[in-house]
Amino acid sequence: MTAAVVAGVFLVLTLASVIRTTAGFGFSLVAVPPLTLLLDPVTAVVVAAIMAAPLSLWIAVKDWRHVDRRITAVALGAGLLGVPFGVWLLHVLPGRALSLVIAVVVLLCTLMVWRRVTVRGGLAAVACISVFSGASFASTGIDGPPMVAAMQSLRLPPRVQRATLGVVFSGTSLASLSGYALSGRLTAQVGWALLAGVPALFIGIVVGERIFARFDSERFRQAVLGLLVLSSVSVIAGVVSG
Repeated sequence: MTAAVVAGVFLVLTLASVIRTTAGFGFSLVAVPPLTLLLDPVTAVVVAAIMAAPLSLWIAVKDWRHVDRRITAVALGAGLLGVPFGVWLLHVLPGRALSLVIAVVVLLCTLMVWRRVTVRGGLAAVACISVFSGASFASTGIDGPPMVAAMQSLRLPPRVQRATLGVVFSGTSLASLSGYALSGRLTAQVGWALLAGVPALFIGIVVGERIFARFDSERFRQAVLGLLVLSSVSVIAGVVSG
């Protein structure tokens, strides 16, 4: 991995961390598409998934007493069922096909966040979406918007929803990382990217907190969503034209 690529990875992960801290969402949505332009798509997914895992673990530990255990059991169990399929997809899909899948998933998830979509159907819907979410995280590094849309229908208090999702995402993250290790995806290139990513994560948090205190959060959110749409469309155009 060249110095230019390492610098690019650092900048992308810093931006993703800033946006996640400021807007409250979007780490993998922001990080994965440009990472696919710097790294191969598989490495991009693995790096984004690993970088996103500590935040979920921190929320799960910090807010453990607020977790809804019944919903967690259903969502986590279903999510874990989807992870092996996602790891398999990451293994078998050609690079261009994986890039296209990533771009489409990012675009759809961005539109879900933009429109604040709610998926109705109670625990049954949560279970179905959790299977998809587990597979999506393992294969694209992205899982949040569909799960949030499903959880919205349960009308949980915000802190209970965040804590419950933190546990679910922690479980699917650890399962995905185990799958990556067993399938040989934890390469030296992933290691170099993570070395650039750790300081980027902390810098992004510090900068993001300062931005959050100064800017209109709703305008910032709309700007981020617009950026995600452009990013997704550019990746799709690149795959189609390439």
